[in-house]
Amino acid sequence: MIGMVYGLKPLNRSMTINRNLSLKIFFLISIFYQNIFGQDLFQLNIEHSNALQNIISSDIGIADINNDGTNDIILYGYNRIGNQEGLFLNTYSISASGNIDTLQMNLLSNYFTYIPGDHSSKYIGGDGELSLGDYDLDGKIDILAHGAEFMFLTKNLGENFSSNNYLPNEFTENIGESSLQWGDVDLDGDLDIFWMGLKNSRSTITNKLLLNKTDFDGNVNWEFDNSIVMPDLRNGSVAWNDVDLDGDLDLLASGQQLTVESGVTKLYLNDPIGRLGEDTNQEFSALKGTAICFSDLDNDADSDLIISGYSPLDSTLKTLIYINEPTGNFRLADEQLDFGTIFGSIEAIDINLDGYKDIAISGAVQHTINYDNFYIIDTLEISDQGDVLAADTTILLLNPRDSVWALEGKIFLNDGTGELEFTEHQTIEGARIIAFVDVDQNNKPDIIASGSKEIGNSDSSFVSVFLNQSEESNDKPSPPTVLESFAISNRVIFNWASGLDDISPEQSLEYNISISRLLPDNESRLLISDKVQFNESNVGTKLLREFSNIPWGNYIWKVQSIDPSGILSEWSIEKELFIPRLVKSFQSIPGYSYGISRWSDINNDDRLDLAITGNLYTGSSKTQIYLNEDGILNVDNLQPRMANVYGGHLSFVDYNNDGFLDISMTGIATVNFSTFTALLLYKYENGNYILDDDENQLSLTSGYWGGQYNHDWSDYDNDGDLDLVSGGISIFDNTNYLSVFKNEKGILSVDTMQTDLVPLFPCAAVWIDINKDNYTDLLTLGRLGTAGISHMYINDGTGKLLKSSTPPFDIPSTLHALSVGDYNSDGYDDIAIAHLNGSDMRTNIYSNIYGTTSSNEFSLHQELQGATYASLDWGDYDNDGDLDLVTSGYTGSVVTDEGQTEYNNPITNIYQQNELGEFILDSSLYMLDSVGLSSTQWGDYDNDGDLDLLLTGETEEKELITRVYENLESFTNSNSSPVKPTMLYSDVNIDSVRISWQGGIDTDNQSASGRTMEQAIKYQLQMGEDQNYSLGGNVHSIISGKYATGKMGLRSGRNHTINNIPEGRYQWRVKSIDHGLRSSEWSDWDYFYIDQTPPAVDTVQVNYSVGGQIIIIVNFEEKFEMNNSLDAEPIIYAMHPDMNDIDGDNLNDTLVVQKQSYSATVWTGLLSLPANYIGKSIKLNISNAKDMRGNVMVNSTFFKTPEKIISQNGGSVISSDGNVSILFPQNAVTEDVSISINPLTEMISLDTNSLSDFYNISPPDIDLKKPTILRIAIPDNYLIEDPNIHNLHIGKVNASTGMISPIGGSIINVNNIPYLQAQLSELGIFAAFKADSILEIDSLNTNAIMCQPRIFSPAGSVFEFPHTNILFNLSKSDNVTARIFNLSGKIKRTLKPENSLGSGSNVIVWDGKDFEGSIVPSGLYIVTLESSETILRTTVGVLNR
Repeated sequence: MIGMVYGLKPLNRSMTINRNLSLKIFFLISIFYQNIFGQDLFQLNIEHSNALQNIISSDIGIADINNDGTNDIILYGYNRIGNQEGLFLNTYSISASGNIDTLQMNLLSNYFTYIPGDHSSKYIGGDGELSLGDYDLDGKIDILAHGAEFMFLTKNLGENFSSNNYLPNEFTENIGESSLQWGDVDLDGDLDIFWMGLKNSRSTITNKLLLNKTDFDGNVNWEFDNSIVMPDLRNGSVAWNDVDLDGDLDLLASGQQLTVESGVTKLYLNDPIGRLGEDTNQEFSALKGTAICFSDLDNDADSDLIISGYSPLDSTLKTLIYINEPTGNFRLADEQLDFGTIFGSIEAIDINLDGYKDIAISGAVQHTINYDNFYIIDTLEISDQGDVLAADTTILLLNPRDSVWALEGKIFLNDGTGELEFTEHQTIEGARIIAFVDVDQNNKPDIIASGSKEIGNSDSSFVSVFLNQSEESNDKPSPPTVLESFAISNRVIFNWASGLDDISPEQSLEYNISISRLLPDNESRLLISDKVQFNESNVGTKLLREFSNIPWGNYIWKVQSIDPSGILSEWSIEKELFIPRLVKSFQSIPGYSYGISRWSDINNDDRLDLAITGNLYTGSSKTQIYLNEDGILNVDNLQPRMANVYGGHLSFVDYNNDGFLDISMTGIATVNFSTFTALLLYKYENGNYILDDDENQLSLTSGYWGGQYNHDWSDYDNDGDLDLVSGGISIFDNTNYLSVFKNEKGILSVDTMQTDLVPLFPCAAVWIDINKDNYTDLLTLGRLGTAGISHMYINDGTGKLLKSSTPPFDIPSTLHALSVGDYNSDGYDDIAIAHLNGSDMRTNIYSNIYGTTSSNEFSLHQELQGATYASLDWGDYDNDGDLDLVTSGYTGSVVTDEGQTEYNNPITNIYQQNELGEFILDSSLYMLDSVGLSSTQWGDYDNDGDLDLLLTGETEEKELITRVYENLESFTNSNSSPVKPTMLYSDVNIDSVRISWQGGIDTDNQSASGRTMEQAIKYQLQMGEDQNYSLGGNVHSIISGKYATGKMGLRSGRNHTINNIPEGRYQWRVKSIDHGLRSSEWSDWDYFYIDQTPPAVDTVQVNYSVGGQIIIIVNFEEKFEMNNSLDAEPIIYAMHPDMNDIDGDNLNDTLVVQKQSYSATVWTGLLSLPANYIGKSIKLNISNAKDMRGNVMVNSTFFKTPEKIISQNGGSVISSDGNVSILFPQNAVTEDVSISINPLTEMISLDTNSLSDFYNISPPDIDLKKPTILRIAIPDNYLIEDPNIHNLHIGKVNASTGMISPIGGSIINVNNIPYLQAQLSELGIFAAFKADSILEIDSLNTNAIMCQPRIFSPAGSVFEFPHTNILFNLSKSDNVTARIFNLSGKIKRTLKPENSLGSGSNVIVWDGKDFEGSIVPSGLYIVTLESSETILRTTVGVLNR
């Protein structure tokens, strides 16, 4: 910090001596002494000095603050005034007669400012400065002050300065030990600010570049530029100057960093404009407490550098002069001044009128860095009386700070040789600050000096006027007389010839420029103010001034000269300038013959890039990509070579829906030295365009030659992706074509459904929704035979294009250019067409009248200047909310001696739509090149809110050009973005979705106009996979959100239906597009899903509880969402797995399962088995479950048994699919066993003769005490055919070897389902088989018969078994008969299979009924089995309820 002052003891303030009077006397004695011993150039003037308050100032500002033509005085500093201590700001006027009068005093008295008591700047006027400039371009000098933990911008109100701070709080930092300067860093005419210093009560170092963003309506806005990177500095100085003469201001910063013994001096070059970067090639001495002055000391038209301050390297005060060699390279001058200051000022001005600038340096000349001393006692020896006998101490030096002891100023005269040698001429003792101004109005700079002879004593402060005593005369310089200006890109260059001076050479003159924009009603507004502080220039010595970001319109500008003594010339004669809306840019792009150029953002950096194709006269023709790199279009040299086309078209399009723009081209191409009609599709992959050579893709030879407008993309089938239409002639078969290529996941194929299409050559084709039904229709124009024709194809809603019976346009033209756009903002697309019929050229605008007539027709709206080999494009280039039209092409023709027609007289016209809907030629656009064989397109390539123009073609002089014309409309009337759409809604119907939204309306531009009508707003959609479910999903998979510049893919209306969407989850969003191609932000995402798969039963869980109740839990498999409403509930009922008639009434019985709950995919219910229900196995029938898309499940049947039912009482187990069951008779097992039947879904078929799945019945190691009966379902046809033909049987599979062991089996029909059943002696893996030959089964006991179960209950649930199985073995196929007798010998039932049974194990089932179908009474029955070889007998018991 700057520390406490150590100097002369101030006088007692109660003394009666007048210190100010004694100071004046001292100066008079000095003058008398100098008159005797040597004449000083400046002499104190008491009268003028007495007009100024004697108060030490930190800065003195000089400028014409009251606009009376003479410069005035501003004193600024920190002092005690009355009872208040703080900053002061006093202003004084100088009259034309040289009198000084008070204007305004103590302007800052209402603000709290503060400098700590131990800070030496408190006693030398403070630690801040002034910066003067017309920040708000109102033609009046404003004041920016800082220091003492304060920052204040006061506005010049004309009569006085406002006491309000015009710098908003969010852009203000209360700073001390600071430096601050105005400077137009971005060349936009208004003054920006750079500052550095301490903030936050001097605890934090800060530096900031604050940009002045005053708009062209005079509204002041501020914006911090955080791009500059520089060290944190304080206690120094900053200065702007164009050191490298490139037309923009560079910045020098010098000061102290964190430590008091540190210093930094760095130069920051402004390149590109508005971006400051350190020039590391410079070697400047590190100083702090600096004063900086840039000035041309050697009259070589560049600024040299004088810097004074404290050097931490050698602990000295020094002033260094650096010579500016060409282009801003500085070196130390050979001769240096033997004088240095800290916390002072430097001025360079010609005081002796020799044409060379002299130097005045002032500030503190005695300076030390002081510390507070702290003592640490290491050892201490004390006597008994308490006296210190000896002590060892360590001294700590803390709180270092700068201290100053004396002030002084010196004047140095330039020897005028150009060698930068200076002679000390005059000393002004006590001067903290020296400023120059012509007080007595004789064109000679006088001095205003402020300081103190005794630091710390306010009575010794002074503000004195020293008049210049030079006997030389000085006439005003003369202004430049030759002024020229021109616009390029968004910049205008103003240049002029030199002014003249009676003393100084031309190269020593500096200049001010003033530029005003003419407004309606004879008003004007400054772009560069004509008000500049004294001895400063807003241009410097250069004879030109570049102005960036200048609006179009009418201007007047003028220049004045400034001689080295600061004297201004009169202003030059005003020069007029008109800048059109569209000006040529600086982009350098080659011209192409038959060239097509197109904008689009290729690399997703939100900047429009460029592709151009055609023929180059160099012979190395190719399609070239130009990338937009910060507004500069550079060739992408890393791009692989792409073939070119001519006589055709180029489009950017994301045809493979990957979110990147691909390229399609049709026309004449030369590939591998072969020339043919081609279709070139280039996919964008990893930054490169790669030819799409997919084997399923259209081939190169699928293209046609039909002219520049021979292909177009649109989603005609409403499936989301863009389809292609193309027409013309194929060179391969010399046949004309008009084809629609349907897009299926990026693969194009001819849509053979389109049977109405009429081939044309030449052919222009464009997609257009004529009737606004959200189905894209098609217009084609061209030649059919020798006649011109136009056709209109209406989309029937299914993608079928039906040709209208009448042509849409009456003119029988053969060559066309066309562009679609809703020029009248009625929501229906209109069209502009350039026709050629023989030598008759017409360019017409046609209105779509469907909105008023409901007929698919167009009517002629307006005829424009006709052109051929033309190009058209709609765009709102003037940002007034309606569409304008650019047209280009040839307007005349001649027939050569050879009988060939040559076209000439090219034009490029822009028609501006007025309020009546009429199109008026904008004749002010004098910079546009007129071209034929042309290509035009609007696009905002510099992202400034207006449409720029891309133009390719051939001039009248046969020059091939490609030009970018920048639009300057946005500087005063930038196109505002529409509001993003809201309230998105999705309505799904099978595989289609109808999406709708609340439209995003357009907003007014800053001019309070320019809104695109709501019905004319277009929309872009994006639809793809839902990333909430698939993070890597393609969010462009259905509709790509990547759009080419222009109309492609734009949709009218606020609802659309997208068809043929695959099953899945999706997200979509939408954004609004206005007539100026300005888009809103994307809307929020909305979500939907397509579900065409019905729900299915995933699992069925059956829990058997007490009392015969069964809890049933059904879990459905549904990928999306089940419908849990009442009308979509599943219907679930139960049946007995073996007997449909449970109660014996000869009717099928069903048991209703009572629903308990149904939520999401889980349904629960309760089933109560009736008392006469036999067993616990159930067959569940489940149907009617629906999902939210209305998909209904397929009826399903499941068989369930208790998980553990097999005990000594026996029981049955059924597989979950009901195809397999196994019956355990009583006492088959000796303990409870859990039996499961599981299909082996992954088991490889071991035998091609298997008739069923393989089932694992476990556990396989169970010890069966009695045979069990296995039943396996087989296909229905085996009910009809003789089973012996196929030798049907059940086989057991060895899990280790895969060997199949036949068991045998007989067919049984249960509920019209055929089963094979056989007896088992062990469990394992089983399946049903057929065999090609008769089975040979070993180890068969053919002399035994048994019934299992031995006791069964056909009439009730005494036992679980409702039937018994008669088990026997056959050694060969045979016919058998089973008979049932009661104990009285009366036959009750005969069971005879229809067909003979096969060898092996066989089963015949008796259901306990007699011949009449009645259940036999309880009792013991005799069973006999008769075969051709034997009769076998056994018994079975019936026990009914």
